[in-house]
Amino acid sequence: MKCPNCGSFKDRVLDTRQSKDGTVIRRRRECLECGFRFTTYERFQEEKVLVKKKKGDIEPFNKEKIERGIKLASKNRPVSEEQIKAIANFVEKYLLEEGKLLVESMEIGKLVQEKLKEIDKIAYIRFKSVCNDVSDIKEFENILNELKEN
Repeated sequence: MKCPNCGSFKDRVLDTRQSKDGTVIRRRRECLECGFRFTTYERFQEEKVLVKKKKGDIEPFNKEKIERGIKLASKNRPVSEEQIKAIANFVEKYLLEEGKLLVESMEIGKLVQEKLKEIDKIAYIRFKSVCNDVSDIKEFENILNELKEN
């Protein structure tokens, strides 16, 4: 930590305390160069992932939108609420762990498709057809042939 008095980066922590609600850590420090004492505060800051849509607009990542999309694709299919939540959680965790703060919506769609493909092929086809904007029967045939090959 940089000393506000002399600018040195050499200090030692004298005391550490956590706030009652656990959201802030207060540290009392002493500069080893000039002896100046100062206090620092650490707060958790959640990183915000932004999604770039097909048309170019950018909006905050919304896990609930993924869940809604999967629910629509898996309507009347044997896909549980827990599986839907697990896929959405996987996508969010993956993006944060990879440090992706701006991601294309198509990449999110591909992550969801990979997981749906493992769980239910029909839900996978439905989701992929909407996500990839499938508009004719040939494209559906290509998706089915791809599934047959795997």
